[in-house]
Amino acid sequence: MQEFYINRNSTLPLLKMELINDGRTDFHKFYELIQNSVITFTMEDYDTGIIKIANEPALILPKDGCDDEYYIVYKWRLRDTKQCGKYIGKFTIKFGIESGGGTLIVPIQEQLIISIQ
Repeated sequence: MQEFYINRNSTLPLLKMELINDGRTDFHKFYELIQNSVITFTMEDYDTGIIKIANEPALILPKDGCDDEYYIVYKWRLRDTKQCGKYIGKFTIKFGIESGGGTLIVPIQEQLIISIQ
């Protein structure tokens, strides 16, 4: 489980999820594929499953000082953090037709728990 904390009525820090080079895929090729993809962020209430943020645009940014490491990033809006609580977040990457299509949900192996305090 990954945990992220943000204060109520705040837009910082940005929600960043690092793209990990697992060594099983060509990371540079994956980055090229993701450039032509639609990346969105969804957040639902941990207890009720009610969606609070639905498929809002996310982006990809290089890690500071690195040309071959990247983050998937969601920029918070004030209305996103208006209510305290515990939430589950996920990024959805929809690959373009030219890259074979398909969808990837991140994180893959564990939940992203977001606490608005």
